[in-house]
Amino acid sequence: MLWFKRHYGLADYRQEFERFEEMFNSQHGPRDMMMVSAGLGDETTVYFYLPNPALAAVFPGFEAILPTDLPVEATLLVGHQDAFQERFKFAGRD
Repeated sequence: MLWFKRHYGLADYRQEFERFEEMFNSQHGPRDMMMVSAGLGDETTVYFYLPNPALAAVFPGFEAILPTDLPVEATLLVGHQDAFQERFKFAGRD
């Protein structure tokens, strides 16, 4: 099971979010397809999982990682909340 990640810093990940959301909807919302973010302030890292890793080719700049490299806390961007809660804790708020 491969996940993918990319650091954004001050950069905006809106285009990737919209592309992922469109793909999620076109695939009829698979339970195991998910996009999350983690980070504070100006440093954001976006992670996603796709049922077919070959689909990641439409997301340039993302690198493959193992599930053990995922953060413990994250914010759900696209996906099913119950699937999210099986893997992550909601990001804490200050």
